Amino acid sequence: MRWIERYIYRATMMAARGYMKLFVDLRVWGRENIPPGAKIYAQSHITASDPYFVLPIIPDCVHVVVGPGYNLKPLAWVLDRFEQINAMPDHRATVIGDAVNYLEKGEAVYMAPEGDLQELFQLGRFFPGVAKMYRRSRAPIIPIALVAPRRHARDYKWLENEVEGRLYRAYMMFRGTYCINIGKPFFPEIRDDVDEKEDNERIMAELKQRVQELTDEIRHDKFWLE
Repeated sequence: MRWIERYIYRATMMAARGYMKLFVDLRVWGRENIPPGAKIYAQSHITASDPYFVLPIIPDCVHVVVGPGYNLKPLAWVLDRFEQINAMPDHRATVIGDAVNYLEKGEAVYMAPEGDLQELFQLGRFFPGVAKMYRRSRAPIIPIALVAPRRHARDYKWLENEVEGRLYRAYMMFRGTYCINIGKPFFPEIRDDVDEKEDNERIMAELKQRVQELTDEIRHDKFWLE
């Protein structure tokens, strides 16, 4: 980001932290697991507002992989201005390359491998984008588990997006309890003796297991929610 966008980004994150102190019972574990330099943040996905809670508590100005949000033209302009990564169908071929370019500059990329919202304590399929980024950059993967009670969230129908016949809900929350559990950096083995697609699926399965363990840790050892 240019200095002006970086300044606005930092100021926005500071304002978000102030808002959360007033309205959100924010529980965060594992900040010490975040290393300096390039990294790939990979989070579970429970609400459309997840980035508004997670980004303010991490130290980097990140490049977020964004899908349906790019359907909203005013938001798309802002996302491009702040060097976010367009993952809409017409841009999917460039997502990995764009992410790797940022990682090679020592910057951070942030995404939700499931692509769509999941039920509380459940994980969906982890698509292979993170593994492809890691294979080309060797930047550590930082798994993040998110948990928040459904009673604090609301479905904003007017913000729903349809992409290639699939409806993406705008299930958002702006107050209440929100838990973030950050795992240790993950450096999966790259196996050159197997098919690359198969190896990427293995890496994503290992990542999913780590996120599941972090989710279970919130539920059983840190803070139990329904």
